[in-house]
Amino acid sequence: MNRTYLICLLTIMPFISCKNDKKTDYNDQSEEAVEKEISKSTDNTQTKDLENNNKKAFSWDNIPESTADIGAYPYITPPKGMTEDDDNSKSYEFDKLEMFDGNTFFIIEGKVRRMSIIMEGDKEWQQYLFDKSVSDYLKSIGAKLIFDGQIPNELTGKWGDDPNTVYKHMHEFYAGDVVNHPVSLYVLKTANKKIGFQVSSNSRTIGIVEKEDFTQTIEKVTADDILDEINNKGYATLHINFDTGKSRIKADSYDVIDEIAKMMKANTDLKISIEGHTDNVGDEISNMKLSKNRARSVLMALIDEDIDESRLKSEGFGQTNPIENNSTEEGRAKNRRVELRKI
Repeated sequence: MNRTYLICLLTIMPFISCKNDKKTDYNDQSEEAVEKEISKSTDNTQTKDLENNNKKAFSWDNIPESTADIGAYPYITPPKGMTEDDDNSKSYEFDKLEMFDGNTFFIIEGKVRRMSIIMEGDKEWQQYLFDKSVSDYLKSIGAKLIFDGQIPNELTGKWGDDPNTVYKHMHEFYAGDVVNHPVSLYVLKTANKKIGFQVSSNSRTIGIVEKEDFTQTIEKVTADDILDEINNKGYATLHINFDTGKSRIKADSYDVIDEIAKMMKANTDLKISIEGHTDNVGDEISNMKLSKNRARSVLMALIDEDIDESRLKSEGFGQTNPIENNSTEEGRAKNRRVELRKI
């Protein structure tokens, strides 16, 4: 009996050994496959990282200098048979446009023109005429095409967390719809100019920016400045910021209030009339009321600075005395003012 059991055991042992060997081979193959997959994944990640690191920022040094006669700003006009839509074209003394060279985004600051192009008369829009005319002309003056196509959605999607934020970015930095349509982006460098062009064929727009350094033009208003203007002209013009449509003085304008108070304390015989003025946005009755309330707010702020109320009076004139044309934003901004008149 024991001999029979031993024979059977010796008979089946090779099969058990083979099975274990196969299992070991299988495990070895699986581990090798996993190691290869990990290695492949690591290589891919390293490759992507290398690609990202190799993305070079835009440099004007890499743009050839044009010696062509590029004419005067904005350096391009609509093709023959087309014209600018004055209602939708905008000019800015200092603004910005964003450019894309296929790798990175970069901003050019300076003088900006956003052209909206339409056909003359009631003619049908000529797409190919627009595209070829603009591209051929820009190339003829030495502009370099740095991107042509639709900016990838995965990149424009990074402009915001929702569609509204994305479109806000687009409208701030681009002359046309570059989220849904292709755009052609050019740069032009001459001996003393650096210029960017955005050509949005489907949007029928051309954006032009001439690079300029920003120059700060805001100067601190001092008590002496205010007094000198009053003595020379009989009144001083100040631009005090209020909440939109309201009479509450914004925090950034209390420095001006401090300077007015300083002037009044240094000149104890001086009496002034505080006069409010508005632009023509809104109805005339509301603007009259708003100007009176704003002038009164300045008066009360000076009283809070220990200026005797007997030396002050306030009045509002609404939109009746503009000093600039209300048809432009610049003109309207100048019309929204407070005048201190000597009495």
